[in-house]
Formats: sequence, structure tokens, C-alpha cells
Amino acid sequence: MITIQVLQVPSVVPEAYWDLFLSTVSEERRAQAARFVHQADAYRSVLGEVLTRVTLSELTELPRTKLSFSRNAYGKPCLVQNPKMPFNVSHSGDWIALISGGKAEIGVDVEKIAPIDLQIAERFFSTQENTYLAAQPADQQVNTFYRLWTLKESYIKAIGMGLSMPLDSFAILPNILEHGELDWSCKQDGQSVPHRFYSHPLDEHHMLAACAVEGELPAQPEVVTLESLCAELA
Repeated sequence: MITIQVLQVPSVVPEAYWDLFLSTVSEERRAQAARFVHQADAYRSVLGEVLTRVTLSELTELPRTKLSFSRNAYGKPCLVQNPKMPFNVSHSGDWIALISGGKAEIGVDVEKIAPIDLQIAERFFSTQENTYLAAQPADQQVNTFYRLWTLKESYIKAIGMGLSMPLDSFAILPNILEHGELDWSCKQDGQSVPHRFYSHPLDEHHMLAACAVEGELPAQPEVVTLESLCAELA
């Protein structure tokens, strides 16, 4: 079963919690966290690994302290002890997202919604996506941009090629279902791909998307709190 977990990062993590979280991650992660100029970056980095360790420990039944990670040639992380275990993590702004489970490739992306020059879409989006974006009401175009961006990121993260695949080489567009719901699908080189997609705002300022090559994506993410994360570590 595929799950999507999201954790909202507070502006200040209590010191006792932070010490516990730091003791859970790798030495490399602790050193990286110490180098960040902004504490928020350290929080996202460390908490992303903690959430990943806790979740993958449950899925693999291996001690979380024994888990180690590597990356493929394109930077996609994998679990050394079980390289076929699907998972992917993303963080931006106030949120961390983790997708895990299933038996095939999966990807997730979260982005903070901020003012942006929409002409950037002409560089990265396909012709069809740009047409769809331009057709949206003016007050919805920024949100639509981030929805398309996160969907595309989740796809290239699922297939494990990162930005080595040009973002304009494929198109992700919606089919409108009953009640106005959107069902997203992808075409690459003119051919439909089997991947399934999830897209929904996390809040007013953050967009979440996920992708799976097979299996059902959840209807909504599972919200994890600092308190529940600490309880898992106790």
C-alpha cells in the first residue's frame, strides 16, 4: 500500500525534541545541519531524514539506526539495505512530504507557492501545458503553475532521472471528472504513460503532488506531528 505522509515544520522546534531528532539521523546529516545559515533549512533536512527512517524501519522491520542511504547517478535516494524499497521525500517552506510503499517507482514533490514570473513556464513547460496555463483565470495562474510544476517534478523523481530529463519533453494535463474534480495524466513522446498522479494544496501557500507507476495513491495524505514522531522514537 502506498502512503503519503506530510509533516508541518514549526518555526521553533523544542530543544528536547531537536536533540532527539539529531541523535536519530546520520553523522553526515548532523554536520550538514550545523552548516546551514538558516535554522529552518536545518529543521527540514533533519526532520525529513527522521520521518524517512521511522517509516522505512516500520516497512522493513529493520532498526532505524541501521538504515543507510545512497543515491543513483541522477541523485534519487535509495535504501542500501533494500534498494527495491520504493520511497521519495521532498521539503519546501513549512512542509515535508514522504511517499513510501507499493512495489514500483514513486515520487513526491512539495513546493512553497510564491510570486513568480509566469514567463518561466515557456522555458520548462510543454506547448500543451502552456496552453492550459494561459487558459486559466488570471487569479488562478500562479497556483496552476505550481500544480503543474509539482506534478512534473513528482514524475521525474518517480522515474529517477531528475532534471536530466527536460521538463518540456512530456506533458501532464487534467481530465475533468464529475463534480469538477481533475484526473491528471501524462504523455511523453506522444504516448500515454501508465503513471498515476495526486495533486492538492497542503495549505494556502504550499502545493503537493505525487506520482506512482502502479498501485493506488491515497485520497489524502497522512498528517504526522512532531509529537507523534517523538513518540515513535521513544
